[in-house]
Amino acid sequence: MVVDPVSGALSAVFGTAFDGLVQRGVGGLAHRVDDRRKVRALADPDRLVRRVAAELADLRRAEYPGLSEQDWRRVVDAVRASLHRVRWHELARDPVDLVNAERLAAHVRAVDPDGPLDLSSAQRAAYDHLLAGSCAGLADLARSVDRVVRDLQVGISDGVVELRDREAVAAEEFERRYAEYTARTTSGFELFGVARGRAPGTHSFDHFYVSLAVSRRSPDSAVEPPLTGAGVSAATAFDDTRRVLLRGTAGAGKTTFLRWLALTAARGLLAGDQGAVVPFYLPLRQFADGPLPTPERLVAVSADVLAEEKPDRWVVSRFREGRVLLLVDGIDELGSERRGEAKSWLERLVTAYPGARYVVTTRPSAVAEDWLGDVDFATFDLLPLSERGVRDFVTRWHDAARFANEGDEHSIAWQDTCERTLLGTLAARPDLSRLASSPLLCGLLCALHQDGGMHLPRDRKSLYEAALDLLLVRWDEQRGVSLDEWRFSKEEQLVVLQRFAYSLVRNRKQLVPKPVAVTWIGGAMRGLRPHDAEPAWVLQRFLERTGLLRESVPGDVRFVHRTFRDYLAAKEVVDSGDLDVLVEHAHRDDWHDVVVMAVAHARPAERAQVLTGLLDGNDAARRDPHVAEHLHLLAAAGLEQADVVGPGDKRGDVRDAVRRAVARLIPPGTMIAAESLATAGAFVRDLLPDSPDGLTDVQSACVVRAIAMIGGEGALEKIRPFAAVDESVVLEELLRAWRLSTDPEHYAKTVLAEVDFGRRRVDVRGWHRIRHLHHLRHLEVLRCLGSVTPLDPIAAMPVLRRLELMQNDVLRDLGPLTAARSLEVLHLTQCPQVRDLSPLARSTVRELSLHFTQADLRSLAGAPLRALRVRHPVLERGLDAIPADLPLEVLAVDNRPPDRLLLGVERWPSLTEVECYGVPHPAELAALAELPGLRRLVVNQPEAGVGLAGLLPDRVEVHGVG
Repeated sequence: MVVDPVSGALSAVFGTAFDGLVQRGVGGLAHRVDDRRKVRALADPDRLVRRVAAELADLRRAEYPGLSEQDWRRVVDAVRASLHRVRWHELARDPVDLVNAERLAAHVRAVDPDGPLDLSSAQRAAYDHLLAGSCAGLADLARSVDRVVRDLQVGISDGVVELRDREAVAAEEFERRYAEYTARTTSGFELFGVARGRAPGTHSFDHFYVSLAVSRRSPDSAVEPPLTGAGVSAATAFDDTRRVLLRGTAGAGKTTFLRWLALTAARGLLAGDQGAVVPFYLPLRQFADGPLPTPERLVAVSADVLAEEKPDRWVVSRFREGRVLLLVDGIDELGSERRGEAKSWLERLVTAYPGARYVVTTRPSAVAEDWLGDVDFATFDLLPLSERGVRDFVTRWHDAARFANEGDEHSIAWQDTCERTLLGTLAARPDLSRLASSPLLCGLLCALHQDGGMHLPRDRKSLYEAALDLLLVRWDEQRGVSLDEWRFSKEEQLVVLQRFAYSLVRNRKQLVPKPVAVTWIGGAMRGLRPHDAEPAWVLQRFLERTGLLRESVPGDVRFVHRTFRDYLAAKEVVDSGDLDVLVEHAHRDDWHDVVVMAVAHARPAERAQVLTGLLDGNDAARRDPHVAEHLHLLAAAGLEQADVVGPGDKRGDVRDAVRRAVARLIPPGTMIAAESLATAGAFVRDLLPDSPDGLTDVQSACVVRAIAMIGGEGALEKIRPFAAVDESVVLEELLRAWRLSTDPEHYAKTVLAEVDFGRRRVDVRGWHRIRHLHHLRHLEVLRCLGSVTPLDPIAAMPVLRRLELMQNDVLRDLGPLTAARSLEVLHLTQCPQVRDLSPLARSTVRELSLHFTQADLRSLAGAPLRALRVRHPVLERGLDAIPADLPLEVLAVDNRPPDRLLLGVERWPSLTEVECYGVPHPAELAALAELPGLRRLVVNQPEAGVGLAGLLPDRVEVHGVG
């Protein structure tokens, strides 16, 4: 069937827009009769065509009465044929040509300049008149349709509340309120020891938070992953994965990091495929005894005061849109018997809502690395603070203290002195520097250094003892708080707290309801001197004055951090003589720190008893040899906390027995084993292999991990032979050891300089490491994350072939890259200050990628680029901003339609491959068809139902992707 040209024009120009308006319910806008009639007319363009045809028939009878019906039909057919030759989709891009009759007629004549050749002069005159009349009718219809569409659009903007679905309006309003509430309630975090009020103060993430680094665990796949062992920003690392299992040790900052992610998402700074994501922070400690929440209950967990405002099925809708960021904190804080339930719950969520984003945290020992591998979770390690990270943390801590004492010049001067002195002490004492790699312990060190007259404890046990003395006694004394009503001595306070902590551990709780806490506190007060104090009052005093206990949510009591619970519970185990109970539970991951700290608390003979018991094993160890190995590693960790150990039994010295047991576990076969060995200290370093000879790749990586964590004299020389192992799992550990090195430049010169990275990409952030990259003589592919300038150290890398610069807010000058004579590929992503690309004309760069930059594309003139991938706002108007003199063979335009126009592509006749998003429209296809060398067109995310075959000449391969 032949389609009338007028009908075809209307469908081409207005069909899509009108259909979209109708689908959005715009039909409901036409309250007036005239408006409804216009809408119906738009839906039936053939009726409009018939009306125009009738008007033109009247014109024929008035102006050309001599023409026969047959002659008139020939004229009409000729006009129809001319109109059929018009590319209406191209014409639709400029509505001026549609609503102006003269310009429309000129456009038709330009497409068909000679017109029909077989008409008589009378017929030709009628043809000209009829064509002009047809164009006038078309223009009038176009103006009418345009007015209706604009009226509808104005109606939408002016009457949005009235015209939208009420549920959608309510959902948007609640999302706004939820985001504002989340941003306010998560905008601060705690820095231990800065505030000395009745509860720890909060400090702005924006000013005082030190961002943490992560490293991705290498997946078991054929794809070579990037090497992230040197540490990359967690936010950046998570950009390309929707599901993350984040492992971190006690005090590593997992909870604070999740709260930072929630804040960032609530501010709209984390975007998903469908727009801003909605964060839900879910601390699993609150569900130790109850069922895990359904999606709709998440609001009650993260913003309980807003729960009654929530529209029906609001959370489920966000999940289905893929706009949820679910932050699940603390798999390890569930009992081991419930972790399978949590795994099943997460798997069901992912199956139901695969488009959402998930971050789940745990201590490493609680679950296997691939615990959620069946649903494609990527495993990341939350890395300890590097030497630079420790310095940054100390500075931010003292910044917060200065802010808290703003206006007090004496106090601020004291903070300045404390900061300088502490940084010097940490640089001179590697033992303290290793303690400070944990954000929690680093905060403790800052507080104790300031309050202890700049004296610092030497180990974890001493550190916690000093912290408890500070919290329970010294702060009240320094603040001049009256203690008349509080008759409890420090010893009595410790007894109550450690008994309460032990009750939590034995019952496998992180928090308990307040009435339960009151009961347990009452039981913990047995045996103390008589006091006229009710348990509820004692609990409230601990909550208000010490900072050790707190109500995490109204009505639930917990310790400020799990490490304080474990430390105090360990002391109670020793004081109560429950050493057999300790050994019997030692295989459980939630008792690990309790066991280690119990050895530290115990007297020499008691230490011998515990260590011997661990070597002999408990019932679980007798059933499973892997459990027995775990207990031997635990004995080694405990031995590091014991300066003196009592005499052993007839088997000989306990210390030697532990060392012999540890020797049988070397080389370690897992990272958990390597980390457990490292906690045993320097004697293990001497037992570890001096080279990778005879080791598997995994064993070599584990040995490097253990040596790097132990550190100290001789560690670097012991690691150096492993630089010859050409396996990613080992290279990751060599980079990770770089973070822990006290002399990053020396490490780069002596270890990393020998590593052959091949074509593996290494991710690095931070000037303190980037400035030493020129020592890496065999590194070819590098990605630098974060703000770095100048680029001279990078340009000095001898074999750098590919460079990616991401999220660099300070870089302006690409000039140094002209000295990088091996550089072939350059990627710039989110580098907003880079404007001038002209240095690339003097470089060896042949392939360039530009995304989210403000660079002047015209400054690329003269660059020897063979391939260009670009996303830039100017490309919505065509490709004229890209210089025509580029010798391009491959061009990829990553702008999404409709902000992309390929017109101008014909200026690079050397192109063999073009890539774009969305199927090109006819004018773009016509421009592509002019390329004599084009062999391949790649269309990403083609529109559903649009065929790709036959779009271009047969010589061109057309591929639809995604």
